[in-house]
Amino acid sequence: MKIKIRKFKKKDAVKASNIIKQGWLSIISKEYPEKAVENQIKENSPKKIFEKSKQVHYYLAIYNEKVLGIGGYNQEKVQAFFVKPGIRRKGIGSKIMARVLKRARREGIQSLDCWSTYSAERFYDSFGFKRKHRIMVENNNNPISFILMKKNL
Repeated sequence: MKIKIRKFKKKDAVKASNIIKQGWLSIISKEYPEKAVENQIKENSPKKIFEKSKQVHYYLAIYNEKVLGIGGYNQEKVQAFFVKPGIRRKGIGSKIMARVLKRARREGIQSLDCWSTYSAERFYDSFGFKRKHRIMVENNNNPISFILMKKNL
């Protein structure tokens, strides 16, 4: 499978938002209750993804014109890293992360944080991100827990 990694474009907003939505829906659990997940999905609507793309460098994994994954970064942290459920653990997220880290280094960024879900901690660890501590993020009175991780570039 020849996967292409390319920059996000405005026309990608709906497909990228859908990948994020599918990703969040796949991890509803005690740690990630439905209301908190719904808020995360709203925060990543097509309109909001497009607005965020003015400050976040998003990259997409594409195969046969289909969006398989998304990930990005800004000057401080990794943003919105998701691969379509059902095709995870096939190197798609790793290809996106490799591009993100390469571009961040090229920009002279010294370190990146990430807010990892519990299920993604090993993925970030495999790229050298180190666990700092657990954080709770408030979103419309529906707190959601993440693991703060950091990588020096």
